[in-house]
Amino acid sequence: MPSDKTAKENPHVHHRKRLTARYERSGFDDFEEHNILELLLFYAIPRADTNPTAHALIDRFGSLYGVLTSPQSELTAVRGVGPASASLLRSVFDAGREAMLRRLTADPLDRYERLTLYAAHWFAGKPEETVALLLLEDDSRLHEAVTLSDDPLFLPASYLDAIREAAHAAGCRRCILMHSHAPEPVLRPSPEDLVLTARLWEELAQDGIALTEHLIVSGFDCLPILDRSLGRSVSPYLHPGQKPLAEDNEFWL
Repeated sequence: MPSDKTAKENPHVHHRKRLTARYERSGFDDFEEHNILELLLFYAIPRADTNPTAHALIDRFGSLYGVLTSPQSELTAVRGVGPASASLLRSVFDAGREAMLRRLTADPLDRYERLTLYAAHWFAGKPEETVALLLLEDDSRLHEAVTLSDDPLFLPASYLDAIREAAHAAGCRRCILMHSHAPEPVLRPSPEDLVLTARLWEELAQDGIALTEHLIVSGFDCLPILDRSLGRSVSPYLHPGQKPLAEDNEFWL
């Protein structure tokens, strides 16, 4: 129980104790988003009232997810958020993301559900139009995830050389290409995406490199497009009886 002297030195100590006890009882399940931020900020701001700062962050970035995935330089632009607070908030998200990615790759990425879940988490917090490559061992276990580019002006003509270089450097013969799209109502490949994928698949095969999938990712939506690019209808990542994620999409038909 805080002493009268402690409470006088920090008038918010009782509120902090109540919020912390509430978290210890039931986790974040019944917390509002600003309450979660408020509690996290306790660890970077030892004395001040963190409630106004938490509300300001939600107002600025729209949601808890928006706050935790924003660059530190943008977080510190919010009144009450210093470098220590920004570093704490971003590291909380990055640690959770890394834990999920490592758990998912404890097993081979040979199931469609696991692959798309990995892709969605990998792109979380990444800039739109990021291009990445998953380099796989022969048993489909992840060898390495490589960012090929986070430049929106990265030219498709550069993909082939970048994939070849990464695959040869890692000594891997199998890979999955992924790139992120801006949020859109219906996730769909552009004609250029399909043409590029078919070309990459063919030219990489000549070098002994198997492009086993190309995923377009937007938020937590993932669309595999290799089969569509090659005129096939069954993905190697679908187990018997499983329907494609995007089979109702007109581009899948």
